[in-house]
Amino acid sequence: MMNIIQVRVSNDSSNSWIVQNENEGFIIDCGCYWEHGLMLGKTWREKFSNGTLPSFIFLTHPHPDNILGLVSLLNELNVTQLPVYVSNSGALNEMNYWLEIWRRVNPFETSILLDQRQSPDQFLYNDHIKVLDHPLSIFSDEEIHIISNFPIAESIHSSMIYIPSVEALFTGDLVVVRSHLFVSPSDTYPDSDNHVCNWIGILQSLSCTFPESTLIYPAHGDGPSTMSFSDTIETNIRWLTYMRALVFNSCNTTFVMRILEDVFRNYSNIEQSRASLANRIPQSAMAMGCKCSQNSPNTCGGLQPPTCQFIPKNKTQSLESIALPIGCIHQKLFSSSLHLKIEYSILFIILLINIIFNIF
Repeated sequence: MMNIIQVRVSNDSSNSWIVQNENEGFIIDCGCYWEHGLMLGKTWREKFSNGTLPSFIFLTHPHPDNILGLVSLLNELNVTQLPVYVSNSGALNEMNYWLEIWRRVNPFETSILLDQRQSPDQFLYNDHIKVLDHPLSIFSDEEIHIISNFPIAESIHSSMIYIPSVEALFTGDLVVVRSHLFVSPSDTYPDSDNHVCNWIGILQSLSCTFPESTLIYPAHGDGPSTMSFSDTIETNIRWLTYMRALVFNSCNTTFVMRILEDVFRNYSNIEQSRASLANRIPQSAMAMGCKCSQNSPNTCGGLQPPTCQFIPKNKTQSLESIALPIGCIHQKLFSSSLHLKIEYSILFIILLINIIFNIF
């Protein structure tokens, strides 16, 4: 029998997943902080007290919060090497880019939660993480589908893992469950918005590719039992669409964050979206003609974001009628998904109410 085990520690919003039966298993993503890797290793050893090691580790994307825990995981398992894979060589380049950024903005030597042994100066990540160049099979030839080559969205190089026999989809950061969304790596309009538009298209393609019974195992947020497949996908699209409307209509990051926190209550780690949104505000609104100065105005008066082919243009247009070059494979989109259409007039009524009651 296949078991899927979530590993997350209190100071790290990232998830790792152990997929195992009584004889073998593998790991998806390694988390960020030193404690995360230790917990991942301890959980593995509890399941395999006979010393069995992971058959492989697969990293869904090359952001540090999914990679850095590898160092303490190896330490806890008392090994120096395991098969660790990313989907393509571009992911290695992106990994090196982010490791260098983290070395500058969050030095390993002085961090409370990181350990200097995780520094790329001490741990040669490129010697441990390799490009997957062969099919993966486990559990008596269980099919493991690697889905990659997505357009640039949350990261430049993203992958998912799908296990058909248990309808389990490991989404990395492309889909989260009741958690924050880190917005794409480009700071400059129009690429920054193109990546968000791509992301919405990817989410729509998932809703027409996988059955409603699919269970989502995200890199951030709750496990699969808390929301249905369609609700999860639609909520992710709603977040991105709200966020997109807000950043093109505001010069104030704090204002945008408070609106998102109000609309998406009871979601964990929303504050972690602040840094990535700050890179877009006020640049996005200024690109639409808003006159921003010193974080003002809070709202620019109902400016429309640029056209995104994956967002319905009017109330009568269903997602079924929208072109989907991203790659819908099996099924058509839900024709009843009109509630994904964001009515900008309603959104700005919410903004106006917040202003009137001096919430900000």
